[in-house]
Amino acid sequence: MTENLVEQAVPVGWTALSQPGELVVACDFASAGRPIATFTDLVSLLPPGFSVWESAPPAFGAESGMDGAAHVERWAGALATLPVRAVLGFCSGSVYAGMIADRIAARQPRPRLVLLDPEPATPAMMLDFYRERVNRFASVLAPDEVAAALRAGEDSVAASSPPLALAARLRDLCHDVVAPACERVGLPGSRVTEFVGLAGSYLHWLAAAIDLPARWPTAHAVNCATPGIGLRSVPPADRAGLVASARYLDVSHTDLMRSPLTARAVADLLTE
Repeated sequence: MTENLVEQAVPVGWTALSQPGELVVACDFASAGRPIATFTDLVSLLPPGFSVWESAPPAFGAESGMDGAAHVERWAGALATLPVRAVLGFCSGSVYAGMIADRIAARQPRPRLVLLDPEPATPAMMLDFYRERVNRFASVLAPDEVAAALRAGEDSVAASSPPLALAARLRDLCHDVVAPACERVGLPGSRVTEFVGLAGSYLHWLAAAIDLPARWPTAHAVNCATPGIGLRSVPPADRAGLVASARYLDVSHTDLMRSPLTARAVADLLTE
């Protein structure tokens, strides 16, 4: 790999994980402290020669009202003059990765599309995230407060609101949980803003992806062994046509992007 080397200022909307090398862009919502491995972990295991940039969400609050097309435009537009070798996606980030790859393919040879545990975003994912936020603060809340918060989230999803409206509602419910919890343990209001801002950003990121297509006929998938995750969330009979090829590794979803097996599979796909 000698052409298309990139070592330059990274445009708004992207964060450099490694340089220099041929440009590879990756789509995920990474946050500090999450137990699931990130592209930072994966990139540390890849051979040199790739300049990997990861998609970055808008500033807290700016995501309100942004649909999937607006997110794709923000990321793909920033790459408009750059040659891209490959696009990576993780979990629901694969939805954005597929759209960005299509945008890039309209102006250059189609980049290689490599997806790790690809699956569509759903309201159920948003509810799962909200439940995790509530349970994170359960130790400083009364049992009836926890039960009421969980019930409010479930009722919000059951109301079948548009995805972005659901994201805003669940963000507000997060605030109703986080604010009293932080006050009781003496944390300042700035921590409430931080917790709720991150939750709102992720919920809107998921919501905006719901209405984007989640089929990747040109993609090469690397899937974990965890039941119900990625391609394993789709019945085997319905997987035909979802991706061009799939490799199934004996690695958990949590560890997929920190496994040498995954790094080897991704490196092979990037260099084929």
